[in-house]
This record gives sequence, C-alpha cells and structure tokens, in this order.
Amino acid sequence: IVHAVEEGRKVFANIQKALQYLLASNLAEVISIFVMTLLGWEILAPIMILWINLVTDTLPAIALGLEPAQKDAMTKKPRGRGASFLSGGVGPAIIWQGILQAVIVLSVYGFSLAYPVHTGETAAHQDALTMSFMTLGLMQMFNAINVKSVYGSMLGPQAFRNKLFNWALVGSLAVMAAVVVIPPLNPIFHVSHLDAYQWAVVLVAGISIILVVELVKLVQRKIFKKG
Repeated sequence: IVHAVEEGRKVFANIQKALQYLLASNLAEVISIFVMTLLGWEILAPIMILWINLVTDTLPAIALGLEPAQKDAMTKKPRGRGASFLSGGVGPAIIWQGILQAVIVLSVYGFSLAYPVHTGETAAHQDALTMSFMTLGLMQMFNAINVKSVYGSMLGPQAFRNKLFNWALVGSLAVMAAVVVIPPLNPIFHVSHLDAYQWAVVLVAGISIILVVELVKLVQRKIFKKG
C-alpha cells in the first residue's frame, strides 16, 4: 500500500511538472508575440514557433513525466479532494514564469536593436529576431530544470538524477541551435548566423531563467517558513 501511494504521488507530481513546463512556455510565446505586435517589431515567424514547440514540447516534456519520486514525497500531507494539477503553487508558477520568460525574450530583442552587430535596419532586425527566437527556445528548455520543484532549489546534483531527462535536454538544445549554426538552414527558418558575442547574449539570457527562478523560490521558502 505504501509503495502504491508513493507511486501515485510520483505520477501526480510528474503530470504537474509537465503541465507547468508546457503552459509556462506557451504563455511566454503568446505574450512575446502580442507585445512585439503592439510595439511594431518584427514578430516570430510561424515556422519559428512551430520549431520551438516541436523541439521543446516533445523530449523534455516526456522526460519530465518520467522523473523519479522526490525524496520527501511520503512526508508531505495528503492532497485534499479539491486538489487539481494546478494546485500546490503550480498555477501561480505558470503565470509568473511565463511572464518572466516573455520579459527576458523582449529584453533580448530590444537590447539587440539598441546595440546592433551589423549595420543596416534590415540586418539589425533580423539579428534581433534570431536572438529572441533562440533565447525563447533555449530558455524554455532551461526552465524544464526549474519546474522539477515548485519551491525547492534545483541547484545541485538533484536536478540531474533522471538520465533520460539529461539526454533529452542536451539533444533538444543541440537541435534547437542547429537551425542557426548550420548555414543552409538559416533561410528556411528566416534566421541569421550569430557571432560569438550574440551567442553569449543568448546563452546568458537563457540561463538567467534558472538564476531568477531560484531567487524567487528562495524568497518564497523564507516567506512560507515565517508563515
């Protein structure tokens, strides 16, 4: 009976993780495109959105659904009958993490326009669009690490216990970057070839989602502990 309860809690938690990951990612895409449209910026092309969804919504999401049970799974109080997949802080996390991702993507776009690498309005906008596209895709996959726990820290080896998730993340990151790294794919996805400086901006922006979310989680843990 104890093993069955633990397995049930694991399955429920993994569904929450996958749901939080997917909905936060989709919310970020909607907000980013909506704000880009309002500001009169070039918006992400349909093939870009389709590619991001194809890469990020498959292997990482599936791997999250196969996460091992958390060590404290059996020490938590039973869920009430009214509990849903959005309970336990998952619902609010979807909203604020989706908004956060959109803010980072838009910031990268604005930064690229303010400090262009290539001269010419067309080239500058193409670079900005490419950088925001890559930032959105990579950041969504980095956020898959965050959603393994709503409030717990994922800095450390506990984030990489699932070998399937590790390979899914590495593979998805490589496939996502390939459309920019491999020149023949550039015109298909309407992207430009980024230099080392631009890649550095993309990577810093993408990884920043982990640091910011960890900081928010730390504040949340302290607040809840006091309460």
